[in-house]
Parts: sequence; structure tokens; C-alpha cells
Amino acid sequence: MSHLLARIHRGLILFNGSLAGLAMVLIFLLVAGNAFARYTYGGSISWGEDTAIYLMIYGLMFGMAWAYLQDKHIGFDLIRRLLPPRWLRWQAVAIDLVVLAVGVGLMVSAIEFIAARGNRTSSSTGIPMWVFQTSMLMGGGLLSLSALVMGAQRLSGRSDGEPSP
Repeated sequence: MSHLLARIHRGLILFNGSLAGLAMVLIFLLVAGNAFARYTYGGSISWGEDTAIYLMIYGLMFGMAWAYLQDKHIGFDLIRRLLPPRWLRWQAVAIDLVVLAVGVGLMVSAIEFIAARGNRTSSSTGIPMWVFQTSMLMGGGLLSLSALVMGAQRLSGRSDGEPSP
């Protein structure tokens, strides 16, 4: 089980990191191409700015899960420093449960948002807005999955699943 969990953990890190990086590269190329077109041809791609924003949101969602899987996220360690060392793993598991709840909440909110506004079409790209709004659903799912994997690793006693000091 622990070997399978480690493989899932590594696979999720690779998946999320690769797609977050790809989103960053695409944003850079799009913004640079748009700036080049604006200053050389006097006009820019009409859908470029909105697409860069949507790519940024997707990249953020992949990056959020990537950072959580590596314990490279923002953390407040005031409470952690006050706890006895034997409680650190349980505190980390409790945080994983809170993050799981946040991920599920994000997914529920995304479903409601898509149901209410997903039938609209982006004026700049012509693509239905649900394509872009799905990023919240996907991000909540990836964050929930990341919290489950991290919590399972911590409960299985893996030392590299512990939060870094």
C-alpha cells in the first residue's frame, strides 16, 4: 500500500507540476506574442488577454495542488512550534482534513457556479464559459485528492509526508 501511495504521490506531483509549468509557458508565449504584435503591427490578438487570464487560473489550480503535495505551501507554524513533537503528525493530518473540506467546498461552489453561468459564451474567444469555469471544479478535485494522498501518507507513517520545518 505504501509503495502504491508513493507512486500516486509522485505521479500527482509530476502531473500537476507539468501542467502548471505548461500553463506558465503558454501565458508567456501568448503575452509576448501579443506585445510583439501590438508594437510591430499596431494591433494585438483580440482573444489573447482573456485567454492568458484563463490559463493563469488553470495554472494556479495545478500549482496549488503541486505545492500542497510537496508541503511547499504557505503555512503558519506558530501552533506547530508550541505542540509536542509527537503531536505534529496529527496536527498535519488535521490540516489535511481541513484542506480536503476546502477542496470539496471549492468543487461544490464550482458546480453551482457552472450551473448558474456556464451557458454563457466568452465574448473574446467564443468558447463557452463552462470550459474556463471548470478550472475551479478541477482545482477543488485536485486539491481534495492531494489532501487525501498527503493524509494517507502521514497516517501510514512516511516521514517525507511530514511538514517541512
